[in-house]
Amino acid sequence: MTLNPSDEYLTIKEKVCFKTKVLGSVFIATAVPVDSVPSAEKWIGKISAEFFDATHNCFAARIRQTGEDALKFSDAGEPRGTAGKPILSVIESENLHNVLVVVTRYFGGTKLGTGGLARAYKQAAQGGLQSAERIRKLVQVELCLTYPLNMTGKVSQVVAKFGATITDRGFQKEASARILVRNGLLGQIKKALVDATNGQIRFE
Repeated sequence: MTLNPSDEYLTIKEKVCFKTKVLGSVFIATAVPVDSVPSAEKWIGKISAEFFDATHNCFAARIRQTGEDALKFSDAGEPRGTAGKPILSVIESENLHNVLVVVTRYFGGTKLGTGGLARAYKQAAQGGLQSAERIRKLVQVELCLTYPLNMTGKVSQVVAKFGATITDRGFQKEASARILVRNGLLGQIKKALVDATNGQIRFE
């Protein structure tokens, strides 16, 4: 069984908040683990509602996908390039995936200039992420199986051997199952299932 290190990614364990002050302006970084773009969007709405009276709620998210990462960022009314991208650069430099960072700003009366703004947003994002606990997670894909009822035992053995997780099962004229398997093992487990069932299995 060959494992692929690229099927692992580093993320944060749970939501954290970090507060800093720059020339009167208060910056609050909220970092949250997310597993999809819709999940990130939901959190953006929730955090923006929590800090509804803030001057700006800028954000960046980096979501792990097969192929290219999904990147989402916004300056939320700040001068272009002074907030979203600096926050995203911190996520990338920390080599984190499936993370959203929202940096809330309460204007303190002193303008920081574009360079000062970028540094302040970056500093807030760094403070938030550096205070978060890191965890490693696996990139998993769902595989749907259909096979003869009398092959259930053999299928279960293969699934267990590859450390996959059965998320749903059905037993009618045929047996069916949904499993979550490590992305890098997808080809190997499909071959093993075909061999174990003498080709009497279908994948969807």
